[in-house]
Amino acid sequence: MIRRYLLLALAVALLLHIGYLYFKVGRGVAGDAWEAPSILYGRPTEIRKGDHLGNLRFAERLHRLSYRKVVGKPSTAGTFSEEQANIQIFPRDNGTEKPSHDSGPVDIVVRDGRVVSLVSPAGVQLDSIHLEPEEIGRIMGPKMESRRPVTLSAISPFLQNAVIASEDARFYSHIGIDVLAIGRALFANLKEQRFAQGGSTITQQLAKNFFLSPKKTLGRKLREAELALILELRYSKKQILEMYLNKIYFGQEGLRGIYGIEEAAGFYFSKQAKDISLEESALLAGIISSPNRYSLLRNPKAAQERRNAVLARMRQLEMIREDEFHRASNAPVRIRPRSSAPVHQASYFVDYIQRITAEELGGEKLYRTGYRYYTTLDPTHQAAAQEAVTRGLGEIEKTALPVGEPLQAALVAVDPATGAMTAMVGGRDYGQTQFNRATDAKRQPGSAFKPLVLLTALSLSTQGKGDKTLSTIVSGEPVSIPTPEGMWTPSNFERKTYGKITIRKTIEDSVNTATVRLANDVGLKEVLKTARAAGITSPLSPVPSMALGSFEVTPVELAYAYTTIASGGIRFDPFPLFSVTTADGDILTAKKVHRERALDPRAAYLTGYAMEGVLERGTAKSAKTLGIYFPASGKTGTTDGNRDSWFVGYTPDVVCAVWVGYDSGADTGLTGARGALHIWARFLRALYPQSGPPALTRPEGVETAVIDPESGYLATASCPQTLREAYLTGTAPKETCPRHPVNPVVDALRKGMRSVGDFFRNLFK
Repeated sequence: MIRRYLLLALAVALLLHIGYLYFKVGRGVAGDAWEAPSILYGRPTEIRKGDHLGNLRFAERLHRLSYRKVVGKPSTAGTFSEEQANIQIFPRDNGTEKPSHDSGPVDIVVRDGRVVSLVSPAGVQLDSIHLEPEEIGRIMGPKMESRRPVTLSAISPFLQNAVIASEDARFYSHIGIDVLAIGRALFANLKEQRFAQGGSTITQQLAKNFFLSPKKTLGRKLREAELALILELRYSKKQILEMYLNKIYFGQEGLRGIYGIEEAAGFYFSKQAKDISLEESALLAGIISSPNRYSLLRNPKAAQERRNAVLARMRQLEMIREDEFHRASNAPVRIRPRSSAPVHQASYFVDYIQRITAEELGGEKLYRTGYRYYTTLDPTHQAAAQEAVTRGLGEIEKTALPVGEPLQAALVAVDPATGAMTAMVGGRDYGQTQFNRATDAKRQPGSAFKPLVLLTALSLSTQGKGDKTLSTIVSGEPVSIPTPEGMWTPSNFERKTYGKITIRKTIEDSVNTATVRLANDVGLKEVLKTARAAGITSPLSPVPSMALGSFEVTPVELAYAYTTIASGGIRFDPFPLFSVTTADGDILTAKKVHRERALDPRAAYLTGYAMEGVLERGTAKSAKTLGIYFPASGKTGTTDGNRDSWFVGYTPDVVCAVWVGYDSGADTGLTGARGALHIWARFLRALYPQSGPPALTRPEGVETAVIDPESGYLATASCPQTLREAYLTGTAPKETCPRHPVNPVVDALRKGMRSVGDFFRNLFK
């Protein structure tokens, strides 16, 4: 009897649960829970001792964060007061890390615009404080967009079949879950020992999109299956397919998601869903599983391969004839995107965030309602980067060779102290092309690779495996090197010839012949090893042309390779994101910066010190006329036929890589100095409107000496030019310049004149 009542109670409970879910599913589908935007935030503003508040645009940031100025001591978060050289600010919780001080107002003492001290509410001296992150953009869900739902009859049968073939071949025969697909996925996951494959049906995907978070847990998968069964109980197959096709995510248009088949057909092909052809249907169906990987705009080759796989599956399922399969699979990928809506200046960066979080969040769920993305983007840096690219290109293209296509540019900025990516521009106009040249364009770096050759030579010296210094003499004379393809004879820019020159002059004047000799001397395998240690991950081979940047890299790679130098030898993996949370603060994914000691800090410093000369006397000396009045390190890069114009440079605060060129690889007529340097200079100038950056910090184990820049020996009083050079301790030259020996009579006269001059200067003080 008890057992009977227990079974009855369980049956009633099960029926009530099913009834509840039946009601919940109906209400959820009717209401569609996409009501609030997801929000992206930039990195918290850090204020450190020594910072210039004008350079930080401190007042502007407070205004954008809606801080309220008060009289007297601030008593609530979000307020501040200002009296002469003292600012008191009560910071809000920054949302990404624990505060470095007790809650309350912080005293900021300022002198000549710079922060002298930071004092916590408890009276403790602080190295820095953080303001909360600024909002940099909002991602709208389907309900907040012009999503255009259509009936199933208004969707091409080709498109319906392509989606079923791609996503759920047994859609019309299963009950919401596909046991065979689940078993196949389970076997694949066990074999790979990771979540390599899913077994979700279209109904399960619909349930997940409507009701569940993207966390991949067993509990969520069981919940997904349960809801799928209820959906199948409540709705017909055609209704489920119609809801799915109207809700599914097809990519991104700036900060605006493309949801629903009608919207996707209009965006990619300027058509209605009912008019989509077979090959277009397979293209759209193919990108559903990964809108980033198979992007029609960014990766047409991968999209074509995926399209043909869908067509093959349709042929296998006898949805299309053999002749239809061959015609469609041989058709070129043609898209006719509609004119894009106005886009946000950080759209390329948003796309990049989407790509790196797609696996954790699961495709379209990246744009689920109410998420919070805490990124490393600095709004001030990003605004400066966008302005530099826009205005810089407008200026540069007046002197570029016209080839019938727009001149493009990419810019990546990195904080060398933390590895945080602070700005990214992937092209001149996201509305015209979503191809992100910062992350995806592989181009030859040319001479911008040469600092890695120098870094190799200096690194070997720090290890006691070499004796190269910045004043070591190398030959800049013509050189020919045997290769499997025959003799290779590199030439210098404008066929200029050189004799014996210092390694410093090799990097400052970008001398190809001397660089190749240096690379061969230290070993091409060692150069490759250094490039890998610095962060270059693209394919490289230890061949002579590698020294001149013949192997392709991306702007992100090159920016982070220079960051390894600027940071004193610390290599960072690209770091654009702290975390993603729900609106309630539950962490969906969290990122930690990967950093490791890769190079000797002395070698890194000496390389940067040499690159200061590139801007002072070398190929980038025109930076002075472009407003770079402060010391900075950097290197120009120009490839054969002027296909690529590069400048990568840094201060202790920021590393910035800029590429300029045509997407087709046509001749721009621009060198690194005439092209990319102009954009780089605009960006750096915007970051230092009030005062220049601090100088590079010289590490222990480095000394300086005044030398003759031509001979590389210690300077004498007779040398017409002198230079303060840096060396590993103990490696500075010991002998004086043989080209300009000291004449005792002239030396005595010079000493006497200096003494007389000193007398009169002291007299009239």
